[in-house]
Amino acid sequence: MEIYFEPKPGLVERSAIALGFFDGVHPGHQVVIGKAVKEAKRLDAKAGVVTFADHPRGLTRGQAPLLLTTIEQRLELFAQQGVELALVLTFSEELCKLSPREYVQNVLAASMGAKSISVGHNHHFGRDREGDADLLRDLGVERDFVVHVADMVLVENQEVSSSRIRDLILSRDMELASTLLSRPYSLRGVVVGGEKRGRQLGFPTANVDVAFNQLVPPTGVYVGSVRLNDGSRHQSVVNIGVRPTFKGGNTDGEGQSKLTIEAHLLDFDADLYGQTVEVSLLKSLRDEKKFADLDALKNQIATDCQVARCYLAC
Repeated sequence: MEIYFEPKPGLVERSAIALGFFDGVHPGHQVVIGKAVKEAKRLDAKAGVVTFADHPRGLTRGQAPLLLTTIEQRLELFAQQGVELALVLTFSEELCKLSPREYVQNVLAASMGAKSISVGHNHHFGRDREGDADLLRDLGVERDFVVHVADMVLVENQEVSSSRIRDLILSRDMELASTLLSRPYSLRGVVVGGEKRGRQLGFPTANVDVAFNQLVPPTGVYVGSVRLNDGSRHQSVVNIGVRPTFKGGNTDGEGQSKLTIEAHLLDFDADLYGQTVEVSLLKSLRDEKKFADLDALKNQIATDCQVARCYLAC
């Protein structure tokens, strides 16, 4: 997939594009993107996505929601949907000041050569979010492109939205969150060195350092799986927390509690330091808690592993 980071005149000669931030690339987003892919085939054009590296609310409202997907994850998911090129914009003040007409003319028409534009039912664009689907249709008549607006998508009679999925993750309902996402919720990060406490207990863990702006579920123990660089997946038990059983817990340089994400890969033991891995969280098992001693902690981890095996075998 071709990836561009700056709109320039004539960047793409002819395209059918999907517009949106697409955090999560959930089934609602997939409908919008799928329409662009179909239109590209019909029009003999490139299938593209125009998106943003960071959430627009970070600039427009001063605070952005934590993300379901990093830009790297989104680009991979776009490619899986059949997208051939992506324009990844930075939501700068300059871009924010463009009127809807200027945005369509400069970015979508002159740069992307858009002949078909697909959006969600609630899509807005341009300065102060002034542009909507109706205005986009009017501009399409002027600029010779067609507009397709997707309806809200329901999964198991529930509306699918990024905000709804975030709420489910924050309530640790990983199973329903996965259903609405159409895949397990996953955190991506680099395996970093730790204090090797898991190995000392007989349960070595990969300590995963995720992006600062990715949504991490509440503390607790989860059934999961870990995808390695080679594409292999390994069943896992994942602890998200501050290690309360150990003296002082897990703290940063200022003595503040520091959240860690530790994955114990079942029936696996190898050096993963430096690898970028993806940790999928399938089900919440229990709260993180402080144990009376290390033997009690070891027994509980063994139980967690057994419960996870049973769940994954179903």
